[in-house]
Amino acid sequence: MKFKLLYYGDILTNPKKRAQHIADIRMQFHPQLKKLTTLKPWDNLTKFMMPDATKSPISTRHIGGIDWNPIITPNLKMIAELDILLMHPEIVGVPHSDIDNRVKTILDGLRCPQNEHEIGQNTPNNIGPIYTLLDDDHLVTKLTVNTSHLLSTNFIPHNVEKSPDAVFMLIDVNVRVTEGTLENLPFIV
Repeated sequence: MKFKLLYYGDILTNPKKRAQHIADIRMQFHPQLKKLTTLKPWDNLTKFMMPDATKSPISTRHIGGIDWNPIITPNLKMIAELDILLMHPEIVGVPHSDIDNRVKTILDGLRCPQNEHEIGQNTPNNIGPIYTLLDDDHLVTKLTVNTSHLLSTNFIPHNVEKSPDAVFMLIDVNVRVTEGTLENLPFIV
């Protein structure tokens, strides 16, 4: 099963407030993933997610007073392959910031926080569950990253601040099932 996620914003490698930076990234993916769970066959995931879970195994994690609903979890025996297109305003091949730390920041933004210190102080706790792609980044079994020069920002919303650290990212997500069960049957294609 495949789908795409979009991101536009900063990907900082060593921000002063790392937890908040990761939380800001997470919150850009949240509405996309929440919308995904309203579409077939992804709507089957809501049976395993709080607040209205009706089946086991429950995939929701409760951390720091917030419910986190990951899409890809070991409970449902799912893994992910990610193909990331990272477009940035700098010229390709000219060092601005290293790709390995950017990728780590991206992966941290795609997963649930592992403890209260990773949540970020401005993360809303009154919007219901927050959706993340991954329960943990060890569920990524394949990762490719292509970088390219971002030639236009005309498609960026006018209310979004442009920054030299901003990137436009398209993430192709390929969800795979490691072991077929009745719970993950809708995702075996």
